[in-house]
Amino acid sequence: MALLNTEHRAAHQFTLYTPPQHLDQVALVATAAAPGLLLLWWVPLSLVLPLLSIVSFMIAGIVALFAHYSGADHRAKGITPWSVAAVFTLIWIVAGAISDPTPVVQLFDRLATDP
Repeated sequence: MALLNTEHRAAHQFTLYTPPQHLDQVALVATAAAPGLLLLWWVPLSLVLPLLSIVSFMIAGIVALFAHYSGADHRAKGITPWSVAAVFTLIWIVAGAISDPTPVVQLFDRLATDP
């Protein structure tokens, strides 16, 4: 008896089938670099890495939700929304691991004591 591979078979689904849309690598690099450059420009240097970690966590979550609800195939060729979420997850983990939490704690202490 043969087993049927129904993973990519056209079947009745709740959503319409759309072919996977691939993002350009240049757009991925620009999207990944933009939050870091904006943070370098707008916040003090001691807060860049902790805030980059927080911002990349939020972007990774939003892109992952978009990829999940749009039904993007993570095995598709090229760069998919899942790849973008993975890049921002990696940025989140690395920035969080190498950042010093002392300036963030001092900032929150200052904000808590100011009226």
